[in-house]
Amino acid sequence: MRPSILSATFVVILVACSPPAQQIDEPSREPQPQVQACNDITPSLSRLVRIEEQQAVAAAASDLRGGALEPGLYDLTRAVRIGQATGWQGARAVALDLREDTSGAVTFNWAGAEASGEIDRWTATFNDSGEHPILSYTCGRIGDVAVEFTAQSNALTLRVPDGANGSLQLEFQRRP
Repeated sequence: MRPSILSATFVVILVACSPPAQQIDEPSREPQPQVQACNDITPSLSRLVRIEEQQAVAAAASDLRGGALEPGLYDLTRAVRIGQATGWQGARAVALDLREDTSGAVTFNWAGAEASGEIDRWTATFNDSGEHPILSYTCGRIGDVAVEFTAQSNALTLRVPDGANGSLQLEFQRRP
């Protein structure tokens, strides 16, 4: 009887000390969230801008007359809150890349960053053929918004809706 108890004890110890059988992990069948990078633009954190209130800038609500957009990379130099725009809080650096393809279609690639370095990106097509210029978001945001703009050599001013009752006037300078 002792040999069988001893054998059974030996088998239990052997099983307990053996490594577990190798398991093969099957890939998850649930869809995994995909992070889509809209563009590869990087804002310069050395060019942080704070939003100014409209009262401080009397000319902020003036008409923006359009103009010829010049492709290139632009940095935000000034931001003005008009009406009850929500805007962002604190300082922000923004780079805006304007690209024109061979058919003449213009794409805006936006990258904005807070001082912490977290980057918000979006891409939109720009259409100036109707009554009002329109930005149609293709990545990072959804929908179409009517915008106003003035383009001059090496400078661009955009006025975009922000919140229910306001807009932001954003002034950009082209990088050399």
